[in-house]
This record gives sequence, structure tokens and C-alpha cells, in this order.
Amino acid sequence: MNPKDYIRTKLDEISVLLPELKFKHQFNESTLTHIIQVDPFDDYQSNNNYIKLEAELVFEFENTFFPETILFVSDNSLIQVTNPDFVIQKQTFISPTLKASYSFILNDQIENLFCVKSDCDYALAA
Repeated sequence: MNPKDYIRTKLDEISVLLPELKFKHQFNESTLTHIIQVDPFDDYQSNNNYIKLEAELVFEFENTFFPETILFVSDNSLIQVTNPDFVIQKQTFISPTLKASYSFILNDQIENLFCVKSDCDYALAA
């Protein structure tokens, strides 16, 4: 697995656990740095679960893909992701008619649509 795919996989795993977060990735070839912008700023700064997952990702990545590095920034940082290679953003919504929660990825196309609740044993009719 190449570094970019590794990062995408790990960020997708984090996004499943913390769907309120949005990740943008950009690679700087001159510094061999993967820049990840995390939004919203409040969760980036104060969510202890996220902070732990980020630290684990940085440690694993830099031990596996040295000399490449990874840098996490927020929308308040001086360094910004201006031309992302990819964006991961999951959203959760509750259908008022079906009373079920769904999560999906917002990208150029919907990559994943699945029922979150285990009691989703009904069929949707067109």
C-alpha cells in the first residue's frame, strides 16, 4: 500500500468513528509532507478521542513511510490545503419517516451508503 492510500484508509476509519469531521489531503512533494486539514476546528482541538487517533496515525505512518511525514492542520492554520488530492466527509442524518440513521461519504460521488442501526430490517420501495 502506498502512503496516500494508507492515509486515506486510516482517515476513513477515523471518519466512521467521528463522522462530524472532514478531512482534506494534499501532498507537498518538495518537503515529502502529507498535509491533512481537519474541520471543524473545535473538534480538531478539543476532541480527546480524535487527538488519540491522530497521534497513533502519525506514529504508525512515520515509522512505516519514512522519510515522508504527515502534518495535521485546521482551517485556522497558516498552512492550508488548497488543492486536495481527496476529501473525506461523512454525514449522518435521521430519516423522519423511516426513523433510521444513515451515514454516507460526500465526494464527487457517493462511495458508501449503509444503514447504521441494527434494526434496519425493512425494504425500501420505489
